[in-house]
Amino acid sequence: MSTPRFFVVERCVPGAEIMLGPDDSHHAVSVLRMNVGEAVVVVDGVAAWDAEIAAIDGRSVRVRIVGEDVESAGELPASITVLQAIPKGAKFDEVVEKVIELGAAAIVPVRSARCEADASPGKIARWRRVARAAAAQCRRRTLPRVEEPIGWREAVAHYAGAMPLIVAWERAPRESLSHAVTRCLGVTHVAIAIGPEGSFSDEEIEVARAAGCTFVSLGPTILRTQTAATALIAALAARCGWW
Repeated sequence: MSTPRFFVVERCVPGAEIMLGPDDSHHAVSVLRMNVGEAVVVVDGVAAWDAEIAAIDGRSVRVRIVGEDVESAGELPASITVLQAIPKGAKFDEVVEKVIELGAAAIVPVRSARCEADASPGKIARWRRVARAAAAQCRRRTLPRVEEPIGWREAVAHYAGAMPLIVAWERAPRESLSHAVTRCLGVTHVAIAIGPEGSFSDEEIEVARAAGCTFVSLGPTILRTQTAATALIAALAARCGWW
């Protein structure tokens, strides 16, 4: 038996029939060439549900919700929020796609002193589309969020007060990752922060230090801003036993 395909919807109710969005309908009909009666899994941002294709009308697809999908795969035991300084060009698209593949629950675009780009409404909408597609591709059980952009001080004040906040910084001691792991063992929520091209400013580092953030080194090389978050998630997941 083949593995059911995943699709993302707004909200599921057991026994209900709901329409897939235009992009998912097109993918199901024109790319996957699916037929009525085929099993699918739909994710509504809260849970995953077993479903089947109930009807296909041209390029519109309606699915019938059978029941909640109880498979446990697809989510990390800790909810990870990625605070990512906004990079130039399409690099944020890469960040969103890859951190969702690795299990991040939320991505927050952060404005910092050395950011040369900002987040327009159009960019935010695109990042949310990338997040949605990545979640479906990776069989996530919940739909990761792309939040509205905020400034660095606001991000530190909000997240450092609510959960461990780990800041990737090239001048942190080499053994600093081990210290960070001890802060993450047994927690249900953790945030990680990645600076822009050129890193955080000295003032921004002092803001994080005053808030009690943990600074970590990501090795002897200087990683690109679009690479650092995935490296840090992978390191934490491996050392904390999440993988």
